[in-house]
Amino acid sequence: MMTLNDTTLIELSQVDPEAFGEIFDRHFTAIYRFCARRVGPARGEDLAGDVFRWAFENRDRYDLSRSDARPWLFGIALNIVRDAMRSSGRESAAFGRSINQGIDLFGEVDAQVASALDAKTELAAVAVALERQPTADVETLLLYAWDELSYAEIAEALDVPVGTVRSRLNRIRERLHCALDEAAVERSTCSAVRLPRR
Repeated sequence: MMTLNDTTLIELSQVDPEAFGEIFDRHFTAIYRFCARRVGPARGEDLAGDVFRWAFENRDRYDLSRSDARPWLFGIALNIVRDAMRSSGRESAAFGRSINQGIDLFGEVDAQVASALDAKTELAAVAVALERQPTADVETLLLYAWDELSYAEIAEALDVPVGTVRSRLNRIRERLHCALDEAAVERSTCSAVRLPRR
C-alpha cells in the first residue's frame, strides 16, 4: 500500500475527516515531547492534544505546497505552549526550568567522577544563560537541538526567514560558549583555592 504524504492526507481530510488520524499518528510523539519538555509531562499531553485539535479544526488553512506537516504543527504547538505559560505566569523561567530538569539526570552521580560533576556545572551554567537570552533565540535553539528541526523547518514553524534562524542560532551559541567559558574560569579559580593545613 502506498504511503500518502501529509499534504495529501490533510487535503483528503477535507472530505474524509478520519484521514487526519494518520497525521496524529505520525506526529503526536514529536509534538508531545515538544510540549512536555516545556511544561512537564502531564500538562504537555493536554497541550499536545490541543495542538492536534486546533490543527484539525483549521486544516483548511494548511499550505498544500508543503509536503511535511511537522513545521506547521510545531508552529501551532509553540503558540499553544506560549499561551499556556503566560496564563500560568511561568513564562520567564520556563526554559531555564526545562534545562534544569536535565540536571536531575545527574542526581545519582558518583562524587568521584569529576567529568560528570563538570557536566552538571556546565548544564547549570547553560540553564542560567538561557534564562537571560531573548525568548525568540531560545525557542529557535530548542527547536533545533531538542526537536531536531532543520533550519528551513524552524523558519517555517516560526514564520521567519531562514537567515533569521541562522542569526539567532549563531548569536545564542556564542552567548552559551561565553557562559561555559565563564563557568570554566570560575571552576578553575575555586579549585585553585586551598585550605590551610592545621
